Amino acid sequence: MRTVDLRTDVVPADEARDVVPSEPGLYAWWSRPGALPGITGPLHLRGEHELLYVGLARSGPSSRATLRSRVVGNHIRGTTGQSTLRRSLASLLFEQEGWRSRFTDRPLLVPDDELRLNEWMQQHLVLTWAMHEQPWTVEAQVIADLAPPLNQSANSSHPLYPLVRDARRRWRQAARQAEDEQSHEV
Repeated sequence: MRTVDLRTDVVPADEARDVVPSEPGLYAWWSRPGALPGITGPLHLRGEHELLYVGLARSGPSSRATLRSRVVGNHIRGTTGQSTLRRSLASLLFEQEGWRSRFTDRPLLVPDDELRLNEWMQQHLVLTWAMHEQPWTVEAQVIADLAPPLNQSANSSHPLYPLVRDARRRWRQAARQAEDEQSHEV
């Protein structure tokens, strides 16, 4: 089984589904500089990628999530309804990419645009991870140490927090407006 440190080896998003272990731990998503408008993150040790987001696979002792279930199930194969990372990416890219949204209890991309987000992620993102039996015990410290710009939880002091929060608010408003317009057409 391949173990990847959060700050060393990177795995392209399209290869992650084949190598991410079914163990608890933390993971980090990285992109090439400039992939997201207005977003910069700490550079990877090799200098080719910027950190975007840190997540954990097991939020507490009763959770059965694994790196594989979170990364593959929620982020790679999931939807904006299942993934905070995907919601942040959609909120930062929906205008530029022309993606369409709808609203349930939260904003969601329409199915065709969920697929476009998948493609964008495969083209632009790489992944690292570290296995850890109790990742919830170190998550806040890892976020504080690594300063990922897309994390909203435990990250309000990050300088890009307001930009991401505002993008998410604009996307939520756009999704509600699209839902209202569609309900008036029916």
